[in-house]
Amino acid sequence: MATESRTAEEFAFGFDEPFEALVFSRTRPVNGWLVDTSGEPIHGIRVIATKRLRPHRVVRARRKRSRPDIGAAFPAIPAAESSGFYVNVPLRTGGNRLLFQVQDARNCWRTFFTAEIRAAPLEFLLRLGLTNLHEHLRTRRQYRRDGSVARSNRRVRQVQVQDESAPVQLRRVIVYATANANLFIRELGELVVAGFTELGLEAALLLDRKPGLPSDDLVQIVLTPHEYYNLFLLETVSPREARELTRNAVLLCTEQPDTSWFRQNLRWACYARAVADINALGVRAYRQLGIRTHHLELGFHEILASRDQQPLLERHVDITFLGSLTPRRDLFFSRHASFFSKYNCHLRFVPLGFAKTESSRSYLSTGERNALLANSRILLNLHYSGQRYFEWHRMLLGFANGCCVISETSVGFGPLIPNRHFVMVEKDELIDACRFYLEHPSECSRIAKAGHDFVRDSLRQSHGCRKFLLDLTRDETSNFNMQPAEFGDDPAPADLPQALAKSLKQAARGNLWKALASDLRKMLSHSQKTMAHPSPEMPSILTKSLSEARSGVIEKRAAYHQRLQEQASRRKRGEKVWTLHENAAFSDSLAPQISVIITLYNYEQFIEGCAESIGRAAAQLSAPIEIVIVDDASTDGSLARARRVQMGLGRPVRIVQKYLNTGLADARNIGTQIARAPYVFMMDADNLITPRALRVLFEEIERGQHAAAYSLLCRFRGSPENALGLLSYYDWDPEILVQSPYIDAMALFRRATLLELGGYDCTLSQIGWFGWEDYEMWLRFAARGFSVGFVPNTLCFYRHHDKSMSNTTNLFEEELVRVLQERYQSLVDRYPARKKIFGMHRHKLRALAERDGANEINAPDARRDAGKEFRLKT
Repeated sequence: MATESRTAEEFAFGFDEPFEALVFSRTRPVNGWLVDTSGEPIHGIRVIATKRLRPHRVVRARRKRSRPDIGAAFPAIPAAESSGFYVNVPLRTGGNRLLFQVQDARNCWRTFFTAEIRAAPLEFLLRLGLTNLHEHLRTRRQYRRDGSVARSNRRVRQVQVQDESAPVQLRRVIVYATANANLFIRELGELVVAGFTELGLEAALLLDRKPGLPSDDLVQIVLTPHEYYNLFLLETVSPREARELTRNAVLLCTEQPDTSWFRQNLRWACYARAVADINALGVRAYRQLGIRTHHLELGFHEILASRDQQPLLERHVDITFLGSLTPRRDLFFSRHASFFSKYNCHLRFVPLGFAKTESSRSYLSTGERNALLANSRILLNLHYSGQRYFEWHRMLLGFANGCCVISETSVGFGPLIPNRHFVMVEKDELIDACRFYLEHPSECSRIAKAGHDFVRDSLRQSHGCRKFLLDLTRDETSNFNMQPAEFGDDPAPADLPQALAKSLKQAARGNLWKALASDLRKMLSHSQKTMAHPSPEMPSILTKSLSEARSGVIEKRAAYHQRLQEQASRRKRGEKVWTLHENAAFSDSLAPQISVIITLYNYEQFIEGCAESIGRAAAQLSAPIEIVIVDDASTDGSLARARRVQMGLGRPVRIVQKYLNTGLADARNIGTQIARAPYVFMMDADNLITPRALRVLFEEIERGQHAAAYSLLCRFRGSPENALGLLSYYDWDPEILVQSPYIDAMALFRRATLLELGGYDCTLSQIGWFGWEDYEMWLRFAARGFSVGFVPNTLCFYRHHDKSMSNTTNLFEEELVRVLQERYQSLVDRYPARKKIFGMHRHKLRALAERDGANEINAPDARRDAGKEFRLKT
């Protein structure tokens, strides 16, 4: 018979994600762990979902899931290693009360956790394909609920400020980090050390050093444990010694709770002297997992600010964004590419997956970043994921450098007051807010000054360091309060300017119809795509087996190769292989500075729009241009449409009417040879450029004396309003380039450089298909050490076709990567080994090498004829 003597407190448990007060589905997946701290077995876990006047539902959880992190936290309990559980809780519309229960060793059910969740299901919109409408309604409901909570608590959070005269018994603080970590982590370490130093303590940041022996007057802090242990300590000592060293240290964590890096820190947290986090949300999440955690608040210090700050109205950069490129951010910035392209913006994205060091071009150095912010009017903040995590370090950089910070709705921002110290609106309102503050510079300056003055005077880093030390001392001399309620509530937002509030209210009504219209365009595009016939240029791989598709490609590329050879033979014999058509403006024009080369093949429906976009861009350019349209023997009405465009434009236009269809690479090379300008801008006839594109790229290539310059690109389907994402999203960085292609061909080049390199490689299409010529050209730039400029704003639009060349080219990925290895392995060897080489995972390359009997991953196959031809050519 079950006994009632045991209590639920004898069970340690945690959930991988905090419970939201409002969800938008009929189910709530829950992942977590539970351990009987006495070591007795557990026979079951269940959830009882109740709703008033409705029968309750009982759902059993799936148990015994592997949790090595919990096993490390409870080494004396064997069952902790498999203490994970999963349950998908059913919800009813409206309020739901969830009771989490455990069946103990005596088969008695104990309630160990309760939660209140309100459900507002919207899944039916997803089933109808209305994804944008679903996202719009979901965010609006969440915003209204958050707003009602804020209005119900209008008081400003009372921050408990420690007595400045309270003695700090400690005298020394050492912060440990690894030189292999991201520069951002080292900057955090320098900021924290500066705060402790301002308190009068002896503080230092040590890289790649082991924690020392404990001392009564010393605090040792390990910064960002998952990087410090994985990239340094475990390379130096055994796991057992690492655990012993951890007992003397405070682990300072910096990662958002919804990331794998956050969970990696759990392995070491149970051994540490204490755990701290720079964000209140991180502290709350660790405490929910049963870990004793403190808050080390970040604050202002002079090292965050540039010494040369311009008055806001004299700054040249309108909007700056700094952050990693995630799918959420990719979609947002592509959808609003037209807005950003109208302003002088600096959208600086960095890749995930490896540490950014001093050699990483995509990541700005401290001096470069502070100088950029000191010349920026607005610092825009968009969250990494759907979690409303306030990115304190980035925000402090904006405040310290006098920016007007405009952020997506966040939590954990206290004691800052939204709309007084910074602007806080929903994601769908960010663009309207940016537009308003750019058009109202006095309001922009008011917010910037209020934020800067507040953090400088009332939120210094030394205050956060003092509070942390006093809390740590109190924890070690008394019972520690594990409840997260001590953070209180974030201050309620102040009112937005009346004109902006009115505009946002009107836009909210319009955004609903915009979201619906976007979904309808997508559905219409999908319908047209389904009804469309396959392109005659490239073989379809959707309705054939891989072997059939490869055979079809091989047959077609043999025909291309034959035509290419025929064209070379005719030219050698002095025969014509194309006809030139020039308009009157071309005959009367002076020598151009820029030749815009448009490659055209069966794109009669796009050439007019392409030419019109070039005309608008040329209007903003003081330097003269010419347009060179290379028609690659189109079989539709492309040539006739191009001739009509030529006659209608008042600018110099030359059309190259080729007699033989020899492919994209050859068409670009012919355009480069015929062009008269010292600079050539390369684009295909189905793409578009913004009015500022040519002017800004020309200024960049001239300013830096680069061999080429490119910008961010927006991918779209159908029309630019139907954005799919970005391209060319990182700064010029050969270390990233050898891992995978990320730069498109749409760029401005020095014509002499392209001619010096021998033009685009026509042999790659004989190995795979068209589409990798751009990548191979950029690799040649990197191998030769050419300087390449980058404009961090969206200036071009790239039309996405489902039957794109890359789909077919990827059928021959193995062959193409081998050729690139043979040519550019020495370039790869300059950088640390990463997961990918030339877009292919290393483990796949290793398997290919083993299959071919190679001993090393970089051992190339027998030299191909294409490789010989390439070397002779270049």
